Amino acid sequence: MKLNARLLLGISLAVILVVLYFISTSTDENNINSPDKPTTPFISQSELIETLPDFYVMDKEISDGDKNKEILANNLVSKIRHSFGKKEMLDFEAELIAILKNPAISRQDKINLLWTMVHQLGVETEQGLYVLEYMATLAPVELSEELTVLFINVSARAKLGLLYVMESILRLDNTAAKVSAEHLAQAKQQMLDTISAQLVNVDNAELGFSILETVVGHLPFDQAKLLIDDHFMTLSGEQNETSRATKAGIYNRLALANPVSRNEFLPQYIESLSADPKKTIEKEALRQDLFNIIKIDRFIAKAPQEFKNTVKDFLATELPKIEVESTEFNYDAVMLYADLSIAMAKLQGNDLHSSESLYKKQINNTTNLLEQAILISRSPYELNTLLPDEYTRLQISERLRAEAKRLGDSSVYSSLLRDVAKQL
Repeated sequence: MKLNARLLLGISLAVILVVLYFISTSTDENNINSPDKPTTPFISQSELIETLPDFYVMDKEISDGDKNKEILANNLVSKIRHSFGKKEMLDFEAELIAILKNPAISRQDKINLLWTMVHQLGVETEQGLYVLEYMATLAPVELSEELTVLFINVSARAKLGLLYVMESILRLDNTAAKVSAEHLAQAKQQMLDTISAQLVNVDNAELGFSILETVVGHLPFDQAKLLIDDHFMTLSGEQNETSRATKAGIYNRLALANPVSRNEFLPQYIESLSADPKKTIEKEALRQDLFNIIKIDRFIAKAPQEFKNTVKDFLATELPKIEVESTEFNYDAVMLYADLSIAMAKLQGNDLHSSESLYKKQINNTTNLLEQAILISRSPYELNTLLPDEYTRLQISERLRAEAKRLGDSSVYSSLLRDVAKQL
């Protein structure tokens, strides 16, 4: 039984997000800024952090009453109402992004502008929820109390939008934010308490799972697991069965969130999945999330050997056999072959043998030209450093062209072989 691709992508992004958060805030795993969920297409929090010198200035009040700011908010509200869902929306987005990137406009003024727009548009409208996505890029801790109060009293759909903004505040690096540590801690705790309390009476499955995804990485491990287990016990019937992939994603998020959970919970979780042959959805979800976080170089460089061994044992499996003369392109097998190869190279890399050298060794050692093409096309390393010798590249290219010619158009893999040959 295969996972729905879009659902898997959403789950995987959520897991990567919380792992990156703990890399960026841990004393042992730092130097990575948490990126946004990629729902806003043209701007990200990491871009604003690099662009705005006052991004972390969070100890100033959000002021209103400025006539010029009100006029600007009114104009933008009028434009989004007119252009929403139309081609003109691109112009509106470009204007809004230019405002957000402008260092001459203070961060507090930008938050005030967006907050005013949300109030005028209404948090229950598509346009208001859209503006909230942009607000999340600014991590508006100054509005934490207002957001928390609003969260309690709105619909499930609006809660989902507010969760996005509130999580951006929960992800804030306490050491980077120029605001009272006590105030930031209190604001985060208030949000966590309020969000978690909504699970008691939540009757919207999507909201329930989104709440869990938001809070599990920010709570003590035992408390987070208890919250998840208690919530899942309330699910029944069709709702419970159709949520297996989502439930797996939440457990993955807990298992991979921080060093403690990776050390204590992950091995137990893997053991429970391995012991149950029916847990195919859960195994596939965990495998995909592991593939994704293993590709984060700064994460894997800091990962302890115990974690690497646990993951290697779980992922260890025979590489899929792909019939080169097949008339049907086996996308799942191609991706699994590439992901497993990358993961094993990353996990086995050490001071003596880099992951890149191990990956290069696999490319040179394989006698299967299709496998060689897959490894080159999906390589996470720069081709010029992976295969710096021009003669070697020319030889591989000629072999791939000859194989593509032999197969002809009857094989769906001929085009892949030709494309990689050109790349070389």
